[in-house]
Amino acid sequence: MGRLLEYFTHKYPYSDFHELNADWLISAYKELVAEVDVLDSWKATHEEQYEELKTFMDNINEGNFTPSMYAAMVSWLEENAIDIVGEMVKHVYFGLNDNGYFVVTIPQQWKDLIFKTTGYDFNTPLQPEYGHLCILY
Repeated sequence: MGRLLEYFTHKYPYSDFHELNADWLISAYKELVAEVDVLDSWKATHEEQYEELKTFMDNINEGNFTPSMYAAMVSWLEENAIDIVGEMVKHVYFGLNDNGYFVVTIPQQWKDLIFKTTGYDFNTPLQPEYGHLCILY
């Protein structure tokens, strides 16, 4: 019987009976089981790290920062705030409309910004901001 089984397990390709050849199915199943075992071991290894990362992200989303994280964020913002605002200001457009009025086009997300008109009379000494554009937040 063992010699006959060799004919049906693709050992001898010249006698490959496709209707009876199940070795590809068995080998594919063995490969699948091996891959599932690898995934299970990877999950067991990294599940604790995932839970730590999830807890960390939940704390950030809730606003619970550690003192060291808070200090790092403040120092990063102090170093990069000018560059961030400089990049954002590039999306504000100034110009004149068809009637000759000064217009400012700002993105809809900037609805908290208020563009204050400057002084109208340049002879008034109490208006040092004459000719300046004031942006209030």
